[in-house]
Amino acid sequence: MWYVVTHEDDYRQADGPISCGTLHHMADGSGEYDRLDPDLLDPENPFEIDDGNRIHLFKHLLEDDKGRRVAVGPADILDAYIYGDPVFYPANESGSADWLMVGIVPGLVICVPIARPNSGDVRFCRPIGIYKPSVEDRNRYLRGEDDE
Repeated sequence: MWYVVTHEDDYRQADGPISCGTLHHMADGSGEYDRLDPDLLDPENPFEIDDGNRIHLFKHLLEDDKGRRVAVGPADILDAYIYGDPVFYPANESGSADWLMVGIVPGLVICVPIARPNSGDVRFCRPIGIYKPSVEDRNRYLRGEDDE
């Protein structure tokens, strides 16, 4: 469930387009964490990328399986989504991301934390970084294990 926090700290349920305010995802009435649904994402290009997150999507620190430094960016996120057989693991509820998308691009497994888009369109998500996955997530992905 989405709520709007206005500048006056007036909490109210969002019922239309949001023009100003900070979005928080909160537990719904059942007490369960309300995550975006990766099954609803656009199959060809689900990523909302703008000046606010673009800078966080370029990295030169990742190493491939042979230990070579590899530059990665937004195009690699899309390649991992379309061609890299991605798996979505739930992100920590206290963080900004709903899911950790783990996928592969040639020679490299990447982890992309994704959050709800600013647009509110359920067909899109907002990548908020690109990282080398933890050893545990990488191995789980390579073994073909999902989180179900």
